[in-house]
Amino acid sequence: WTSSLACLGVLSEMGWEMSDMADIVITRSTAVDGKERIPDTLVMIMTIHHSMTLTLGLPLVMKYRNLRELHLLTFNLQWAAALAIGANEYCKTLDLNDKQQLWTFRIMNGICFGIMAWMRGIYWLYLCFQLHTRLYDDGEYTMFCVGIVITILITGFNFILCIYPFGKKMLKKN
Repeated sequence: WTSSLACLGVLSEMGWEMSDMADIVITRSTAVDGKERIPDTLVMIMTIHHSMTLTLGLPLVMKYRNLRELHLLTFNLQWAAALAIGANEYCKTLDLNDKQQLWTFRIMNGICFGIMAWMRGIYWLYLCFQLHTRLYDDGEYTMFCVGIVITILITGFNFILCIYPFGKKMLKKN
């Protein structure tokens, strides 16, 4: 059951990401203001963001459906995002001119910073190392090489767009 549910999580993520990329391509190519609504920088960021699941998701599910690291990576990425998005939406409701709400804002962002630093930083790198070691040991050199490139890109994404912003908001002054 657990392997099936974890693989369903990977495939569900793939469906979401294919839908998101299709939306980006359709909007950019058909809308009169497509390039203004979705600039090149956003296309690049979203391509990096979706790259791991769209390139390695299906091959990993087909060959390594029972691999613990695959299950943990899926959980790690999805739950870190869910927690961060939920906390971020809550923080939008706070009045930062009120000292108590400013402290709530800082604490919420501090918690998110900790979650992101662990799940999208330290633990992410550990799980990727474990996955890439397995791919290399099994002679899956194509997946290994693609995975290394994607891991480097997504690690940059994680630090620049997931971890750093929460750290900066945690230290926010009124």
